[in-house]
Amino acid sequence: ADFIAGDNLQLIDLLQRIAAGSNDEILFISGGPGSGKTHLLMGLCRRAEQQGHSCAYLPLDELRTLSPALLAGMEAIDILAVDGVQYIAGRDDWEEALFILFNLARDEGRSLVFSADRGPKQLALALPDLRSRLSWGSSYRLQPLDDTGLMELLQTQAQKRGLQLKPKVAQWLLRHCSRSPGNLLGILGRLDQKALAEKRHNLSLPFVQSCL
Repeated sequence: ADFIAGDNLQLIDLLQRIAAGSNDEILFISGGPGSGKTHLLMGLCRRAEQQGHSCAYLPLDELRTLSPALLAGMEAIDILAVDGVQYIAGRDDWEEALFILFNLARDEGRSLVFSADRGPKQLALALPDLRSRLSWGSSYRLQPLDDTGLMELLQTQAQKRGLQLKPKVAQWLLRHCSRSPGNLLGILGRLDQKALAEKRHNLSLPFVQSCL
């Protein structure tokens, strides 16, 4: 609900349908760091669970240090959200386990949503059949936010933290900092810590400039 959609409304609509129980969906989401892939997959799971569907969020950047045997039996779950496929590329054990899970989940009519920093055809996967399976469904590249979207992102997140961020200050951040959403939110986090230390809520331009 709090994802700034920008030009990604079509993707949001598809995720809403999957969360509502649209069966047998395959979706692959790609995008750079900080583009919102993890946000969307976690949001999908939360929305699906609210509507009575079972869902599992699988962050492969964390799970790759464990045995892929943990995937066994997950084909019984309604929706599988697999985040960061690039992290297991070249890992024969993980690639095979993910391939098997894909096939079993498809046989059960489950929905599968994957994410990576690039599309399935560009991933350095050692198992051609896995690359083929990941390309079966819809593939969506997250579109970057424009100035309006980035402004909305900054002001919405500032408000959630109990901070006041006027448009002119947000515009200054866009002009002088990296425009990556992940970077901007990292800066906002540092400003939040500074503001908390000084017991202030207003992120004035002089305050922001002094912090950065």
